[in-house]
Amino acid sequence: MNPANSTYEKFKIIAESVENPCAVISIEKKEDGTIGELRIFAANDKFSMTGENVEGEVYTKYLPKEPEFENMCYRAAFGGEKFHTYVDSRKMLGSWVDNLILPLKSEEGGNIGYCQYIYELTKDMDAGKFSTISPKVAGFVIKSCLELRADNDFKTNLDQVMADIRVFTGAATTCVLSLNREKKKAEILSQSTEEGLFLVENTFMKIPYAIAEKWEDLVGESDCFIMRSKAELERIEEVIPDWADKLKMDSVQSLCLVPLSQRRDITGYILLTNFDVDNASMIKDTLVILSVFLSSEIANSQFLKRLEWLTSVDMLTGVRNRATMNRVVDEFAELLKWKKTPFGVAFCMMNGLKFLNDKNGHDAGNQCLEKAGKILRDVFDESEVFRSSGEEFSIVCQNIDEDEFNEKIEKLRELGSDPDGVYFAIGYEYDKKEGNLRAALRVANKMMQSENETFYEKYPEKRC
Repeated sequence: MNPANSTYEKFKIIAESVENPCAVISIEKKEDGTIGELRIFAANDKFSMTGENVEGEVYTKYLPKEPEFENMCYRAAFGGEKFHTYVDSRKMLGSWVDNLILPLKSEEGGNIGYCQYIYELTKDMDAGKFSTISPKVAGFVIKSCLELRADNDFKTNLDQVMADIRVFTGAATTCVLSLNREKKKAEILSQSTEEGLFLVENTFMKIPYAIAEKWEDLVGESDCFIMRSKAELERIEEVIPDWADKLKMDSVQSLCLVPLSQRRDITGYILLTNFDVDNASMIKDTLVILSVFLSSEIANSQFLKRLEWLTSVDMLTGVRNRATMNRVVDEFAELLKWKKTPFGVAFCMMNGLKFLNDKNGHDAGNQCLEKAGKILRDVFDESEVFRSSGEEFSIVCQNIDEDEFNEKIEKLRELGSDPDGVYFAIGYEYDKKEGNLRAALRVANKMMQSENETFYEKYPEKRC
């Protein structure tokens, strides 16, 4: 019996001795030490869901290509490591998959290694399957869940969890982002950056929706996407070339992207950059489990925020009312005392509204106010705009990039420049680091009053 047959027969016996679907995977190690082909070397009858012979085929003929799976098989075959994962594969298989990867000793040596792969499908999530995770991971997840429910506002709790994730994983930056597909908006809810790493922080200061919506293509049928080598970077270059260029510019060497889901719809992501790739499996296990709880807490927070907004809206203009503005300003001003973040504020006064009311009646004035509210909501997020008085609106944009804020102001000028309809006198101020909200509001209000006078100098007949 030749060595090749003895190896196959030995591994065939191992595969057939397992009750669950089982295969022995052969892994090629290239000359440069990177991962080559993975093939189904030997398998039991249950491994093939269709009953066909799968032996000798590359694994991607029957399973989606999964870099993390390949990495675990490689480390099992050549490093003697063993792995247990519980993965949400409902998009592909309609089930959760309990995976076990074990190293197998081969007498051949050389550039081919082997591991044993066993899987089990469960239609619904079995929480008991998570009991096999390491105590270190389990302890951190429990601690994070408790922090999310602490007696603070949700933003404070989320900031703490993001900071803890960064320290626990040794990452340079952690970030959690929400996706609003209806509004085509990507919003950074929280981020934590190692002190002094400005370039990496810029990577997540602003993420366009056009880029974030393509992350789903990177994740594919898996439960996460990890970039730790040139191969994964090439995958990003293929799917999102603009983002790949940005990552290279900001010296991002490694990246982990974990989706947050509600009812199988992706509602956001957790991102990590520049961590120790040797800990990638542990990091993946931690974030995938934590994402289950984090997505639920974020959804609950957004639901409560929406209810709050519905009780604080000005019914005529569709923006938030003065009482809400006072509360938001007080809370944000207090927060800035402890953590200075960039922000932009603006005041907008509708010029000529009293003239329009006197000339055409209050119905015409109300219609004009409704249009003004729509313009403001189209340019800014509805949570950022307030009706501060009868013909005056205020805007408070937290954690916004200066270029984006200035673009919004220019767009507002463009849409609110009809002297016979909606014409805004606009005053604004952007604060990068001072953190004095009320001082910024005073500057914006003074500029608005100046523009208001300029309007009536140009159109004196509209002054009443």
